[in-house]
Amino acid sequence: MYTQKPIVQYVVNAQPPKQVVWFNKEESNYSMETRYSVSDLRILMVLDQFNIGGTETHVLTCVRELLRNGIHVVVAGKRGEMCDAFAALGCPVYEINFVTNEHIVNDADEQKIISQLKQIMNTEGITVVHIHQIPSGSFAAKAADQLCIPRLWTLHMLLPFTFHEIELIRSSAAVVCVSPSIVKQLPVKEMPVQLIPNGIDTVQFNYRSLIQSDLREELGIPKGAPVIMYAGRLSWEKADICRDIIEACRRLKVEHYPNLNLLVTGEGRHSEGIKSLVDVIHKEMKGKFIHLLGNTLNMSSYYSICDVFVGTGRAALEALACCRPVVAVGVKGFVGLVHPGNYRSAWETWFGDHHADEAWTVEKLKADIKRALDMPIQEKMETGWVNRNLVKEQFNFTRTTDMLINVYTNILKDRYAPYEVE
Repeated sequence: MYTQKPIVQYVVNAQPPKQVVWFNKEESNYSMETRYSVSDLRILMVLDQFNIGGTETHVLTCVRELLRNGIHVVVAGKRGEMCDAFAALGCPVYEINFVTNEHIVNDADEQKIISQLKQIMNTEGITVVHIHQIPSGSFAAKAADQLCIPRLWTLHMLLPFTFHEIELIRSSAAVVCVSPSIVKQLPVKEMPVQLIPNGIDTVQFNYRSLIQSDLREELGIPKGAPVIMYAGRLSWEKADICRDIIEACRRLKVEHYPNLNLLVTGEGRHSEGIKSLVDVIHKEMKGKFIHLLGNTLNMSSYYSICDVFVGTGRAALEALACCRPVVAVGVKGFVGLVHPGNYRSAWETWFGDHHADEAWTVEKLKADIKRALDMPIQEKMETGWVNRNLVKEQFNFTRTTDMLINVYTNILKDRYAPYEVE
């Protein structure tokens, strides 16, 4: 009988984690007693753009829970499809053109942007600036420094940072990483970091059997036809992953499952190229089986009608919460079908997005998708509930938000600690 071990670590330095502990007060240096009053916390969250993606969804979840805790939160970013979702939370939302329409840093308006940010920080009485991405983060760091406001960085992925960006990270009041792989590869080694994973709202992300028939009918998918789903930005390596998933599903449809359908959610720089590929395949196959759904906020419903989810990062956790079998593949490589025996390695590599020991191939994707589809019904159900329990116990958004609040209050404690008088 498999005994699940804790997989989430709470790291207080940038060295590779030495031990693993549960998310709880007693074992994670998490102390309610050290908190300031929530009225002292006035947080500015900064995003490049209000796009639909893992980072933005993570921030949306954090903001919702911070507001529930009575904390004043303000959000700034370039207008995008998730702007209304943030506004619906009831927090102030400021639209700032951190990037151009081509998603290039808006250096031409640097002074104007910094001035806008300083005005927001003064007007809203901001006590901590929370940065999540590089272009907007560089502007926000400069504005915060000019007003002597402490700043926190959350690193959602590792980029080839410039020397200037490394210095901005190094001079932050705190750094949060969302996976152990980022901690291990962090270019800034001598400063404390906190490992706080994405938190998932398991009420929002849950299996919804009642929508199955209606949504399948809407998409023209016959009852009982196997459905594969991929979610991710259709740009760069993730567009390559999408192409290979499409090819794997094409082969599976020809060789094993004539009624197989594939759902693809997300958009990006290579969306048109993916659409052209799909058109060619549909013409060759003499029928449509690939559904390009674009960006959507209705992810839980689509997870619920798929038989296998293929993807990485936060989307993989959301699919696990919806009791779906998950084949993990990310920009760094292939993890494969997620099961209790590889939960730890899947988490540590962020489902292949931050690290992997092997590259993905069409054949590997095909084999593990088939393995998931061929599971006996009882095994599928048991695996689904074990997957969901993992997310509920290890990635609960209320706990991860509590850890984040603790980081905020420690920043304020250090910032406003009384001077020692000799």
